[in-house]
Amino acid sequence: GNLNSTTARLLDENGTIAKQWNMSGSNAYAMALKDNGNLVRSVVNNGNQLNGAAVAGKVQEVDPSNNVVWEFVYSTSTYVTHHDLCLMPNGNVLLIAWYNPGNAALQALGYTGNQNKYPTRIIEVQQNGTGGQVVWEWNMLDHFIQDVDPNKPNYVVISDHPERMDINVPVSSLGGPGGGGDWFHVNGIDYNPDLDQIAF
Repeated sequence: GNLNSTTARLLDENGTIAKQWNMSGSNAYAMALKDNGNLVRSVVNNGNQLNGAAVAGKVQEVDPSNNVVWEFVYSTSTYVTHHDLCLMPNGNVLLIAWYNPGNAALQALGYTGNQNKYPTRIIEVQQNGTGGQVVWEWNMLDHFIQDVDPNKPNYVVISDHPERMDINVPVSSLGGPGGGGDWFHVNGIDYNPDLDQIAF
């Protein structure tokens, strides 16, 4: 399906349309086909308070007859999903989100800037009837370190911790909420079941 379109097409190996879905609500950036023939897609949620490139705010599962099986909205003034999604072997869906903790929370972690930033959050959503629920989340905010303020709990020698991220790393101006607020501009996500690891 095209971004902001309400249709999705499944093509066969010859490029012929094998199936078309006609849905309400605009496609966001990603969709995936389940083994049962249902389509899981990111949807542009009406009323998103945070906006940016490939913003979504909602995930839906749609059956071959265009009926919504379940949907889940993840959109407030502090977070919204965007870009990719990933189907997991357990049937759950991984989603990428921007998270706005507020400048005070960032400064409490040693951030020296004054522009709001939107660290990445990853959520795992499980179907719950006709809705969904977050059953796991990972926050980039929990992995920031800094070498500016020794009175902060995340004060370390940056080079000693390649597994962590410097909260004061320079940022380019990308397409997330607030322009340069999109620190890492995560576009894609995948899951490796052999290693039980998420790549983004």
